Amino acid sequence: MEAADYWQLFVETGSPEAYTMYSKLLKQEEADVPYNPGHSPKGYGLQ
Repeated sequence: MEAADYWQLFVETGSPEAYTMYSKLLKQEEADVPYNPGHSPKGYGLQ
């Protein structure tokens, strides 16, 4: 399952275990993305 799947499960059930897994996997997914600003479109990632 991906982080988004655990988030949906948490929204539907309110299960703290689902939220814990969501948080853990979200951090892992963010850590796996290499930061390379040279290959992104201008303004990419800005909120």
